[in-house]
Amino acid sequence: MLAKSAALQYYKRKEIQEEMITAALHREAAIRYGDKGFGKRPDILTYPNEILDLAQKGSTSFHASEELWSNPTLLQTGMSKADMRKLGIGWDLIIDIDAPVWSISKITAWLVVRALKDFGISSVSIKFSGNKGFHIGVPFEAFPRVIKGKETKDLFPHAPRAIAKILLNHMSEQYIGVEDRHIIFGKGMERRFRVSFEKLKEAVGKEREEMVTRKCMQCHMIIKGNALASSEFVCPRCEAKAKGEAEYQTCPRCNILMQKVESGKKLCACNTMEFQSDFFDPLSVIDVDTILISSRHLFRMPYSLHEKSGLVSLPFNANKVLLFEKKFALPEIVRPSKHRFLDRNTVHPGEAGLLLDKALSLLEEKEEDQKDQKYEEISEAIPETLFPPSIKRILEGMEDGKKRALFILVNFLECVGWKDEDIEKRIDEWNKKNPESLRQTIIVGHLRYKKASKAKVLPPNYEKDYYKGIGINPTEEEMRYKNPVRYAQMMVKRLGKSPKKAKRQEKSDEIQN
Repeated sequence: MLAKSAALQYYKRKEIQEEMITAALHREAAIRYGDKGFGKRPDILTYPNEILDLAQKGSTSFHASEELWSNPTLLQTGMSKADMRKLGIGWDLIIDIDAPVWSISKITAWLVVRALKDFGISSVSIKFSGNKGFHIGVPFEAFPRVIKGKETKDLFPHAPRAIAKILLNHMSEQYIGVEDRHIIFGKGMERRFRVSFEKLKEAVGKEREEMVTRKCMQCHMIIKGNALASSEFVCPRCEAKAKGEAEYQTCPRCNILMQKVESGKKLCACNTMEFQSDFFDPLSVIDVDTILISSRHLFRMPYSLHEKSGLVSLPFNANKVLLFEKKFALPEIVRPSKHRFLDRNTVHPGEAGLLLDKALSLLEEKEEDQKDQKYEEISEAIPETLFPPSIKRILEGMEDGKKRALFILVNFLECVGWKDEDIEKRIDEWNKKNPESLRQTIIVGHLRYKKASKAKVLPPNYEKDYYKGIGINPTEEEMRYKNPVRYAQMMVKRLGKSPKKAKRQEKSDEIQN
C-alpha cells in the first residue's frame, strides 16, 4: 500500500497539481484515502493547492467521472434520470483495459487505438492506468451533438458500452488471427505478435475452445469453439462410424460414401452451419470496464497515484503504446507530458459520428431483441433452490468474468422477484466468495444504476454464449428454456409450489442438514 509520505512528496509538486486540476474541469471528483475508501460524494477539485491539502489529510488517489456536469455538486444518490440530464453537458469515451498479462494489455491497447483510427477518429489519447492496464480516451467534442434525433449527451452509459463492443469486435475480426496453436495479434499489420494458447492458458486458466468463437454467416450468431458439433458418418454396408466436419466421407473398408448423420446439437439460431473462420474473443483474457459502466462511473485521474503499485497514471503518446514500460511511471521521474489525456485542444468536432451511429444501431437491435424476451411478472421472490444450475454455479464464486457475472446476477435476481435490499445483500455474499473480490465501487455503481432505471431487463439468453464466455456451461435442460428466468418460473410450476412454500422447504432442509 502506498505510504502517506510518498504520496505527499509527489502531490506537493505544483506542475502535477495543475495538470490534475485541468483534468478535473466539469467532473465530479472522488478522493480515496487508502484502505479507508472514498470520501464524500459529490466533490469537486477547483484549485491546485487543494491537491496538497487533501494529500496532507491522507488522500492517496484522485478519481473523476466520465460524465461532464454543469455543476457536479448538485448530484445526489438516487437522483432521477431527468434531473441528471439537466445537469449533464456531455461525456468522454474511456475504454478501460486490464489483462493479467502485461504484454497482452499493451497489445490490446495498441489494437484498440488502431480500431478507433479505422473509424476515422484522430483525437485519440491514452494513459497508463497505474497498475495493469490502460485508459484510451476520445473527448466528447469528437461526437456529433445530435444523432438520429437524440442528444448525444443523454446517451451515457449505453452508447459507450455499445462502442466498446463494436471496437472489440472490429479488432478481433480485422487484426487478430487464430491458428491451431497460436493467436496472431496484428494480423495484416507490419508488427505482429504470436502468442501460444498454452501461454494464455497458464495466464488465464482457459482452454483454446473457451477463447475462440465462430460466427454464422447467415444469422451472425457467435458460437464458442466447444459448442460446435462435428457430424458423424455411418457406412450403410458395414456400419462403421467416423466423425468429421467434411461434407462427404468414404468408408475406409468398403470404399463407398458413408451416410452423414447430424449430432443433434443446434449450432446456431438458423442452423445453417455456414461458419466464418475462427475468431479470438478478447473478453476471454481481458477485462474491459467500459462494457459495464453505469451513471457517475469513475476513472483514475491523469497523474494520480495508484495505491497498489505506487505508480503514476501517466498520459503518453498514443502511437507508442508498445514501447511503454511501467518504469516510466515511477513518481520520482514523471514529468507532465505534452500528450494530455482527453486533450480538447486537438479535437476534430464530430469525427466520431460513424462510430456513434453504429453504436446506436447496435442498441436498437438490442432493444428489439429484448422486446422478444417476454416473461410473466413475478410477485413472489423465487428462492435459490429453484434457480438454474448456471446461476447457482455463478453464486459459488468466480475466478474470472466477475463483472459480467455481476451483470447476469443482478438482472436475474431482479426479474425473479427479489427486492433491492435482498439483491444487495446476496451480491455482497457472492462477492466475498470470489477468490479476488470486485471493488466495492463497481458493485455500488452497478446497483445504483439498476435501482435508478425502473425497467427490468432479462439476463442474457443461453444461446447468446455469454455464459460460456465466463466459464459457465448451461445444462441441456436449461437450454430448453432459452433464459434463466424462464427456467426458474418453470421450476415453480413443475413442482406445483408457490415461491413462499419453496422458501419454507429450503429453510427446513437447511435445519435438517
